[in-house]
Amino acid sequence: MTAADDGAELSIDSLAAAAGVPSRTIREYQTLGVLPPPQRRGRVGVYSTTHLRRLELIDRLQRRGYSLAGIRDLLTSWAKGDELGEVLGLAADELVHLDEPGAPATLDQLARLLPQLVPARLEELIAVGLIEACGAERYCVASPSILRLTVDVLSAGYTSEHVLQLLAAIADAAERVAASAESLLLAPPDGLDDAALRRLTERGRGLLAHGVGRMTIHLLGRRLVDAGGAPGAHQLIPEPPSR
Repeated sequence: MTAADDGAELSIDSLAAAAGVPSRTIREYQTLGVLPPPQRRGRVGVYSTTHLRRLELIDRLQRRGYSLAGIRDLLTSWAKGDELGEVLGLAADELVHLDEPGAPATLDQLARLLPQLVPARLEELIAVGLIEACGAERYCVASPSILRLTVDVLSAGYTSEHVLQLLAAIADAAERVAASAESLLLAPPDGLDDAALRRLTERGRGLLAHGVGRMTIHLLGRRLVDAGGAPGAHQLIPEPPSR
């Protein structure tokens, strides 16, 4: 796939050429609900770089074994955080997903999102791993999902100290999980060939990401209930299926 300029308006043929897919595939994706429809300019449909990024995401997921129906379900569940996407220039489905891409951000964008922390505590955000310096006043957001969480927690009224403590805990836990996973991958059992190890790595990344997140939610719910049932805490633990 080839890049297109941000803000470019593309015809369906131009989008197909940039994405490296036939035009009929784009129409099929729209029918299946995995690609948004174009904006209308009279009778002409106009596509944007958001559509190109969506096509790139679909391609990545298909190469990981997802069916189009499965991708549609994932995209539906990921469609959160539009406000953050507007600030960072991301589509909603790019904020939370299996192989979450990092996002570039300027100091001004970060200050708009996190006025309580940027620029005053920028170095601390770098220290806890929420962002990385990647050029002159350019930063890389490793996980837009964690950035979204940071924005939400601050907006709820928690202090900068609370947020930085949470981010430090997340970074510490991620480091320990990554180190343990690395030790497994670097010392595979006898008889596990390269192809099997590669399949395990590709599938395991997604399972690890979803599993750690799900266990965190489950344990948080239990802790809140054990502590006396904070308002809404019961909602963190799913109800058992009805029989």
